[in-house]
Amino acid sequence: MKTTPTPAEPDVPWRVQLPIYLTGFFSNSLNDVAGIILPLWLHGQNASAATVGLVIGARHILPFFFAIHGGALMDRFGARRLMVWCCLLSIFAIPLFPIVVWLPGVFLLQMLNGYGSAIGWLGAQTLFGQNMRGSHKLAGRFAFILRMGSFIGPPIAGLAWDHIGVAGGFAVLTFWALGTLVSAHFAPAAPERGSGAMAHSFRFADFMPRVADYSAALRMAALPGMTIVLMITVIRIGASSVQDSFYPLYLSTIGFSATQIGVLVTVSSAVAAVGALLVGPVVRVVPPIWTLILSTAVSVIFVAATPLLTAYPALATTAALRGLGMGLSQPLMLSMLIEASGRKSQGIGAALRTTANRAAAAITPTSMGIVASVGTLAASFFLVGGVMLTGLAVISIYVRRRPHLTY
Repeated sequence: MKTTPTPAEPDVPWRVQLPIYLTGFFSNSLNDVAGIILPLWLHGQNASAATVGLVIGARHILPFFFAIHGGALMDRFGARRLMVWCCLLSIFAIPLFPIVVWLPGVFLLQMLNGYGSAIGWLGAQTLFGQNMRGSHKLAGRFAFILRMGSFIGPPIAGLAWDHIGVAGGFAVLTFWALGTLVSAHFAPAAPERGSGAMAHSFRFADFMPRVADYSAALRMAALPGMTIVLMITVIRIGASSVQDSFYPLYLSTIGFSATQIGVLVTVSSAVAAVGALLVGPVVRVVPPIWTLILSTAVSVIFVAATPLLTAYPALATTAALRGLGMGLSQPLMLSMLIEASGRKSQGIGAALRTTANRAAAAITPTSMGIVASVGTLAASFFLVGGVMLTGLAVISIYVRRRPHLTY
């Protein structure tokens, strides 16, 4: 991904920016809120570690296979309409979890909820790319708002769980899905007809995946700069998936309440929000690609080290350091991928990232669950963390040996 002269910052009115930010606020943090509620609920149902991993990972199955198709539809028809319809899936599925305790039913609900929330987040990224055009300043602002959602949501969910119970926890989760729907309703329509968006109404044939869309996505993924950033974002989302699955489960087994766990997630998100605003000064000192690699390594190290700690202040410190790594990396990924995708292919570009992320997010908790069932929960943190750090080391060697690639 070759560096080009920095363009003038786009003049985007707040009536366009605000609904995009709010859509990202709710859709991106929905998994953080679910990461508090679902593991605790499954633990209360006496589910095994392998079952917890499978259920948590189920939300990524449909996005993995159909995110590219969804992104292509957004490029053709605009993100808003598809987001509104798909958000209804989450609003339908979430309240049914405490009612449908049959494992295959829970698995299916998690798949529906996962697709609805994924399309909401995919749409937020697509809208950002179409309207903000890769602005580093607006990417930092967007990432800050995203982190504020993760800052506010988990402690509210934890408090609702501790003081109201299962109904309170799932009520907060449903409210977060509803927030995505309302924000998407007020988001801007497709920016221009010339891109192909809004050319005609939805037809049944449009809902069928097209081989051409997947071929275009694969060609885009094969670009060297895009490949590297996608590989790094897979590892980054792997670290995030640990926090959204076995991190709260492990902390609950050593005696921490849902409220305390929610506060730790909030600390991480608060520091991540600050980190997102520090990206500009940092990349003036450290090249963006190395900032991305190093910040991702920090986030992996400090989530994998969780079983080594039992004192709450130490856990809060590692949560903060993990948040710093996550906050620095997110706006860099957004701006790099937006630049590589081109304005008319923002949906497919965001869908590529979503597909890679969902693969990592499905594999990570499932792998941890299997390791924890065979060995120990602590061993699963160390093993998965070691694999991710090895991947980053390989990427670092590749980047270092190709100085002609600039980022």
